[in-house]
Amino acid sequence: MKIPKLISFELAQKIIIQEKKKLFKETRVKLEKSHNAVASRAIISPINLPLQNCAGLDGYIISNKNLKKISISKRLLNAGHSYKKLNPKLAYKINTGAIIPQNFQNFISLENAKIEDNNLIIQYSKISNKDIKKKGEDLKKNKILVKKNEKIDFIKIALLSSVGITNLWTYKPLNIGVISSGNELIKSGKKIKDHQVYDSNKNQIIYFLKKFNINAKDLGVLKDNKLKIKSFYKNNQNKFDIIISSGGSSFSSKDFISSFLEDHTNLLFKYVRIQPGRPVIFSKLKSNFYFSLPGNPLAVFINLFFLISLFIDPSRNNNSSITKYYRSAFSENKKSNITKFYRVKLSKNLLHTHNSKGSAKLISLAEADGLAIVPEGINRIKKGEKINFIEF
Repeated sequence: MKIPKLISFELAQKIIIQEKKKLFKETRVKLEKSHNAVASRAIISPINLPLQNCAGLDGYIISNKNLKKISISKRLLNAGHSYKKLNPKLAYKINTGAIIPQNFQNFISLENAKIEDNNLIIQYSKISNKDIKKKGEDLKKNKILVKKNEKIDFIKIALLSSVGITNLWTYKPLNIGVISSGNELIKSGKKIKDHQVYDSNKNQIIYFLKKFNINAKDLGVLKDNKLKIKSFYKNNQNKFDIIISSGGSSFSSKDFISSFLEDHTNLLFKYVRIQPGRPVIFSKLKSNFYFSLPGNPLAVFINLFFLISLFIDPSRNNNSSITKYYRSAFSENKKSNITKFYRVKLSKNLLHTHNSKGSAKLISLAEADGLAIVPEGINRIKKGEKINFIEF
């Protein structure tokens, strides 16, 4: 099989979408543990809400609306009870949410009720049956509450609780190992030397993954050593669904991860025509997948945001998050054979580049409002034209 090398951004996404079909497995979980999970089956309501007609307000109910007045019972009807064998010759005071008994379908709200000597004076114009909540008015039985591949957030959990659902089918959380590579990397908190760099990529990756239903594990830092890299992948290949590395994927002769993945796994693609973030590798071995990302933090972010998130999120089958367009406040020539991402500030509905020269400026990403995306086939951005924008 020919390895796709230096492919388009669009093709990279298509390959990822195709491969993710083999990634997810189902599991049945308790509702309280389903937050951020994605439903693997549609979830339907097993009941109507409300279950029966009930009072939408405090008021009175009567059986016969043609009477001029009717005595009021001392019995108060409350929510949480079922009332039978009520006297049709009496009016009953009822609280919000209480079930309307079958033969008492005429409702007068408390504010419209006229009382004289413990009698309810019947004024036909004051009967307000619209204040009776009908069975299934809020939610009908068998209505789809959560679609297949839809993420379960706190609102969905509340909705499922309201119909008594306690267990549901979701996709099993992915186990992802995260490793950084490079002799120059040291852990934050240690005293740094001139030739060293603090490892920011691993934290960026792990905390990005926390947005999803993921079990992410910090696997430390790998030195630039062929034997150690080979030993690492051999020892971990069956422990994780995905291993994500940063560093060691570019064109340098010292990028041993790139060489290892090319020699020992099935490459799905090697490098993507994007800027920044080009030297990204995606491969698999049996049921395990591997992403090797570049070393610079901005390139890591681009790959996380546009490629890895697409792979690990079963609720997405495209890059539909890119939906906004704003006019450019800048002009620039661009290579037509790449998709380019610009760090931008949004001001008065115009996109301004923000410290966007070079790929390694993490501070520019932290200060930006989002990214402007200019696809392949375009070789110049003109001031005033609309371009795609995604907000952080």
